[in-house]
Amino acid sequence: MKELPACQACISSEFPCKRCQKRLDSGDLTQFEIDLAKELVQLEEEEPQKFGFLKDVSFYKAIDYEDVVILVIGKKDKIKITKELLDLLKNAYEIDKIILIEKTSKPRPIVDSLIAPSKLVSLNEIFLATGDIEFKAVISKEDKDNILFTKEELEELIFELTGSITRVEFE
Repeated sequence: MKELPACQACISSEFPCKRCQKRLDSGDLTQFEIDLAKELVQLEEEEPQKFGFLKDVSFYKAIDYEDVVILVIGKKDKIKITKELLDLLKNAYEIDKIILIEKTSKPRPIVDSLIAPSKLVSLNEIFLATGDIEFKAVISKEDKDNILFTKEELEELIFELTGSITRVEFE
């Protein structure tokens, strides 16, 4: 794999280095991410005919949200990942749904991926008097029941993935 959430040595061994241990302690890195990265590296090495494409894929982060896992991957890596790999991960980790999100600091693609197949009505940039910038994501009221996350969960996830405060509204 091109990029991993932890260093290669920590993923291969059972013992994290000082840097990765600090990240684990702070919550910036999770044991789930290490386990998932280890699984992906093993699949790439042990079954190159099926999963050789993983050598060209970046895996940055995994967010385990109950029955849903959000995988943050590299740009243009979505099209490389096969249904077979997703099904294998779902079975191995008892996951109902996997959402693939390409790494970006822009809220629009993140919101689009989190609410799919629903559509984002608009995304507005709000300039605050303090000089800070927030966003307002507007989603149709009719789509509210089709989205896997609550308004609060969406706002929390968008912030975790982009670092931008985004207010979600259903209109």
